Amino acid sequence: MLNRLVLALLTLVVFSCSQQKENNWPQYLGPDRNATISDAGILRQWPESGPAKVWEFPLGPGYGGAAVFDGEVFVLDRIKGESDVLRCIDLETGAEKWKYSYEAKGELPYPGSRAVPVVDENYVWCVGPHGHFHCIDKKTQQAVWMQNLLSDYGGELNTWGFSVSPIVSGNLVIVSPQGETAGVVAYNKTSGEVVWESRRLSGYRFHVSPVLGNYGGVEQVIMTSSCVKGDGFTTDEVVAFEVKTGKELWSYKGFDSFACIAPPVAVDDKHLLLTSCAYKDRYDPVTILLEVNNDGENYRFNELFRNEEAGCKMHPPLVIGQHIYLNNNRRVNEMVCLNWQGERCWPEKSTPGFELGSIIMIDGMLINQNGKNGDLHLIEPTPEGYKEVGKASFFTAEKSQAWSPMAFANGKLLARDNEKLVCVELKES
Repeated sequence: MLNRLVLALLTLVVFSCSQQKENNWPQYLGPDRNATISDAGILRQWPESGPAKVWEFPLGPGYGGAAVFDGEVFVLDRIKGESDVLRCIDLETGAEKWKYSYEAKGELPYPGSRAVPVVDENYVWCVGPHGHFHCIDKKTQQAVWMQNLLSDYGGELNTWGFSVSPIVSGNLVIVSPQGETAGVVAYNKTSGEVVWESRRLSGYRFHVSPVLGNYGGVEQVIMTSSCVKGDGFTTDEVVAFEVKTGKELWSYKGFDSFACIAPPVAVDDKHLLLTSCAYKDRYDPVTILLEVNNDGENYRFNELFRNEEAGCKMHPPLVIGQHIYLNNNRRVNEMVCLNWQGERCWPEKSTPGFELGSIIMIDGMLINQNGKNGDLHLIEPTPEGYKEVGKASFFTAEKSQAWSPMAFANGKLLARDNEKLVCVELKES
């Protein structure tokens, strides 16, 4: 009887966790920060007319994607030249429930937001393009605390501003100011007090966000730092710090990228995947798979492959088993599948190109958004060849620039361009 009760409780816990993941997309790249979710029950083929649009919401120009928690969508918008606006939108109806705005004067090339908020039961944390970092109480809809990553940590505002999506881990919220005095910083998520600061990173402030990984049994935050092309002073690195303490764990110097935007992919506790389209002082592609080893004290890296023909500029690849799917943004603009040895599985020029659009994986199916016109493509991933099983168009802007990461929650896909956020029903009826 006792064994049955324990089994029932364990089943309930697993089901509850699964439901929470399916119903929430609380941060950049989703629940596990890998643009992947399962057990969602989506359609595996789309009708010729495409899936149904549930609603659309007008936004100003920008590239910041949505986060979803408990039926509420959070997206950072911008009033050009004046202020940043965090909007809370009802997932089912598309109605705006509330907003929080703050003054942020000035404008950048390619104006608008860049980052994705992170959300939990009580708070929303977001970083604006000018470095304003806020914690907002969802009940009061007011700021609990605020910091400024530019003035607090120094350095110049990059041409395209801050593109930093925060991470919440336990009682910490972690960001990467990439400043003169600290590269990665952890705050107490409710008080805003600094818990730890890393050293200055070896490169310069660029548009990549940190990710979490676990290597050698240690939970760590992993950050890429790009060098300045040909300056002879800065150097690139991929570096990891212990989440709890900020202790530096390792630094990998073999990436050789001067302008990396796509974050690292912590595939599992043994493998780390890197990709870029700014390699060896040229705008050339590269994708690297590393085996990460730890002897209890030191970390060592074994390069399993280095492919210099395929690389993604803005969004991380997706890994399914021992195959890697990415949007190749240099030389030939096309979707690519690589095997675990770094070899192409699909013939060159046999697939469409998706420009700077993002990819998301739901129930083992890929949705790829064309960054130029915003079209959504449903793809059945197979190393045998590109297999598209659906396509839909919801965007009409002449220059859509749909470069934002997508989100998915409770059966609904959220995608945006420079004019609006669209919600699409993907679940089987």
